Amino acid sequence: MEKYLVRIEFRYSDAPETEDGSTSKNKMVTIGVYDTFEDACQNGNNLLEVLENKFELHQFPDGRKASKERFSKNGGCFGGKNTLVTNLAYLKTPFEFYAKIETLKYSPIDEVIENVVSASKRYRNYKIGLLNGT
Repeated sequence: MEKYLVRIEFRYSDAPETEDGSTSKNKMVTIGVYDTFEDACQNGNNLLEVLENKFELHQFPDGRKASKERFSKNGGCFGGKNTLVTNLAYLKTPFEFYAKIETLKYSPIDEVIENVVSASKRYRNYKIGLLNGT
């Protein structure tokens, strides 16, 4: 069974709060978990519209405005899913953001344990084979 997690990560600078003087911050926010990729796209795109209402589209040196980015089934590389949207060359924000749809795969725990144990045994046999020169 699969579900789809929509979240956004904000990366920004802030006044240091610790003795090490670190000014880099990040904040991860979960938007929701959805049963279908289409629902995840719709809710993720609603998030992007909120950002577009608060920040201007990027303007290129030749005067063109950036196109609006959207999550989609076929808008990614080579016609695949578009599951990642960033502010780079899209919105003029005082921070960076990475909005993402991740596929969550659910498996019975007994099956996962069996697969992990089998993989560990294969690896052990592989290493023994390397030591024996085969």
